[in-house]
Amino acid sequence: MSYFEGLKNELPTLRVAANSSGPVGFFAQEALRFYSVAGAIKGSFSLDESANFDERCMTHILFRSLLENYFRILYIFDEPSDIQARYDSVVENFKREYGKLLNEPMLPRKNELEPAGAGWSQLQRGLDMNSMLAQLRNDYGDRLSYLYFTYRIASFDTHGNNLKGVADDAFGKSCNFPVLKLEYAIGLVSNQYLVVLGDMRGRGEI
Repeated sequence: MSYFEGLKNELPTLRVAANSSGPVGFFAQEALRFYSVAGAIKGSFSLDESANFDERCMTHILFRSLLENYFRILYIFDEPSDIQARYDSVVENFKREYGKLLNEPMLPRKNELEPAGAGWSQLQRGLDMNSMLAQLRNDYGDRLSYLYFTYRIASFDTHGNNLKGVADDAFGKSCNFPVLKLEYAIGLVSNQYLVVLGDMRGRGEI
């Protein structure tokens, strides 16, 4: 059984946990979102080097939408004693970004949006993705900064910077753009979410 199939077996548990608040609810909601988006990718596109340009434009963009919260979950749940504090920093960053959004002068129909708290837009900025990963280490003691390249490549596609005509003109020749091994990546994320879920069970949180 693959890790992704293992995650499927945990969907009933995750759906219950998704009604929780705090770190547990955040994790469960994101794990469910990951399963939904990754499942759509798996069922529709090539997920290895054989992917063509059109497929890559879709898969890299969709997978990027999963990477930021995956990195946040790695960061939040890396050390049990720091879980709540690290989750709180994610909430603080949301407050800051939401406060900035409401301060946009051209934002329409602000009165229909939830009002920001006093001073939200002035809160200290949270860690960026690379800084979060730099604080983490794998089982071999290596920092997880090496994962950041997946985010950068996927971001390149998300912003339309990979169009063949532009790249060919820039390099003066026909060239290729990196293709992420998304089948493998989906397995890695699924496994990590199963590990986090198992740790939660061990602590009696789920």
